[in-house]
Amino acid sequence: MIRLDVVYSAATHTWPELREKVLRAEADGFATAWVYDHMSGVVISSNRMLECFSLAGALASATSTIGIGTLVVNAATRTAGVTVAAAASLQEISGGRFVFGLGAGAAPGTQWACEHEVLNIALEESLEGRHRRVVEVLDLCHVLWDPHRSDKWMGFPLPSPPPPILLGVNSVALATIAGARCDGVNVRLDHPRIGEIFDAARRARAESANAGAPFDISATTPMNEAALDPDGKAQRRLEELGGHRLILVS
Repeated sequence: MIRLDVVYSAATHTWPELREKVLRAEADGFATAWVYDHMSGVVISSNRMLECFSLAGALASATSTIGIGTLVVNAATRTAGVTVAAAASLQEISGGRFVFGLGAGAAPGTQWACEHEVLNIALEESLEGRHRRVVEVLDLCHVLWDPHRSDKWMGFPLPSPPPPILLGVNSVALATIAGARCDGVNVRLDHPRIGEIFDAARRARAESANAGAPFDISATTPMNEAALDPDGKAQRRLEELGGHRLILVS
């Protein structure tokens, strides 16, 4: 059975509206509420935005049962250490309900990079470089969230248990990293290569040290009545692809 999640954008909703909508989603039985990671709403044609870790922490405090996730944290926006500490903090604040969605971000000069240019945040020119930034975050999660970690990490947030990590992807290469290193993968439902991407993630999982561990396969699609229908096209399509979770974008 497909699990249903929801994402509400701080580009189009104020904090009181977001809190009300997520509380309603919790009451309606949605599994997880997700937030975007942008510093400026300009990248999605808005004049407003809220920082994602701050927003997720506030939503975690306002709710009690619904999962809270980031869709997805841009590995380039913060240093790896700040990102990993923030994710660990959210896991504690949420009482273990946090899902750490992570992504590689966009190339310099694109629409999605304008906020980084204004803030003088350097972006990797190559796809390989952006993927390397993701791996750096994953490597630090592995070290910093280990209960037997070195004394040098004493005092840093230590989540127990660590939050699941979901990797948002647009390519087979990143899906392969997701399968081998993460707890889930996400891609938009209308991606022309979605079947190939999911297959690559599953194959990487089976060939990795994590083979046999649970792996969550999810997709995003606009929220509408058809997407909410278990017999509708969106849920049937995800089931055909072997997916588990449909994230509805409102």
